[in-house]
Amino acid sequence: MGFPKQLLELGNRPLIRIVTENVLASAVDEVTVVTGCREDEVSAAIKDLPVKIIVNPHFRQGQGSSLSLGVKAINVNTTAFLVFMCDQPLISPSIINTVIREFKERRSMALRPLYQGMPGHPVIFSYSLTSELESLQGDEGAREVLKKLGNKVDYLTVQDEAVILDVDTPESYEKLKLMVFSSKKQIGSGIL
Repeated sequence: MGFPKQLLELGNRPLIRIVTENVLASAVDEVTVVTGCREDEVSAAIKDLPVKIIVNPHFRQGQGSSLSLGVKAINVNTTAFLVFMCDQPLISPSIINTVIREFKERRSMALRPLYQGMPGHPVIFSYSLTSELESLQGDEGAREVLKKLGNKVDYLTVQDEAVILDVDTPESYEKLKLMVFSSKKQIGSGIL
């Protein structure tokens, strides 16, 4: 996109802050944010929030290196962990809590939400999968681990498009802004 997605703003708040606030408002116990590009600005956007910030000096190698660092920082007493993207600010605490609840009820290895048959985020993984995720490199993301798991991955159909909406292009960012401001959709800790 030519600009770090996590610093794009909605309602004068960077996406990284909105996503982090949504996660903190959910049933998640501990939040770790992995940053790399413009890490000083990203860290400043969330410095007052109760999160652990990890800087990935190898962020240019791809998403896999950031995911690996985040997984390595997970508390050993954790039973499961969620993977979020910084460019999905419409994923509400309610969606997050539903994913967590379903994961627990189904006793899944991994669970991923689906919207109209399309896989989305957040993805929740059993702690038993940490070694697979720690070994990720380059652009290899969690998708590779999900492929290897095959039918051991559970899917949860949701009625909220937020799980598949992300900001990958200037056009998708404009679409997101239009959606938020035309509908007064609630994001983060307030209505924009």
